[in-house]
Amino acid sequence: MPVPIKSIAVALVLSFLALSHFASSAEQVNLAPLGFTFGISEKDAQKVIESRGKRIMNDGVDSKKIRNIQMQGIITELPLDLEGKDVSTGLEFYDKKLLSTALILSAEDSFEELEYQNMLNKYLTETYGKPVSSDSMLYFKTWTWHIPDVRIVLHTNTKDHTVKMEYTYEPVNQAKREDELNKLRGTDKVDPARKMFIDGNYSRPKGYNGIF
Repeated sequence: MPVPIKSIAVALVLSFLALSHFASSAEQVNLAPLGFTFGISEKDAQKVIESRGKRIMNDGVDSKKIRNIQMQGIITELPLDLEGKDVSTGLEFYDKKLLSTALILSAEDSFEELEYQNMLNKYLTETYGKPVSSDSMLYFKTWTWHIPDVRIVLHTNTKDHTVKMEYTYEPVNQAKREDELNKLRGTDKVDPARKMFIDGNYSRPKGYNGIF
């Protein structure tokens, strides 16, 4: 039985609308929201900082796999009034790959902090819709948004008057969580040389019996 032309036309229109919606959703996913592409190496990020003439304020290593860099200012254009404000960009690397980027605003007092909080909350809500969750504890307040592969969290710290808009790349974050779980289970990878020294006697001098 032949299919009516009208039914075919309706199906084509619905398919077009679905594809258009999918395309527009994909376009919203920005994997370099603050100018640094998620997953890039520490060296590549430093090259970007140098090429923009920016200064690194802090550069610290929390563990063997985690490194944090704080850069003065920002390197991307945002529809925000940041003129004359104390602003910096935070970068967190896991296993030498960029895990998260953060816009950090330091306020002089609680009034300025509230102004920054409202400004960033409005920006994120207009861009990504209403937050999926919010929470508060002691000096901290958070609002969370989710988009494909990225978690966005707005943090405020009422004790030191800082407001932070942080983007976390979930694929790298998942690898970090799995490594942490492996450590808790005792199934994390151990350096072979270290294991030989701890568990065997390969690196010990002849006659060594553990007593000096």
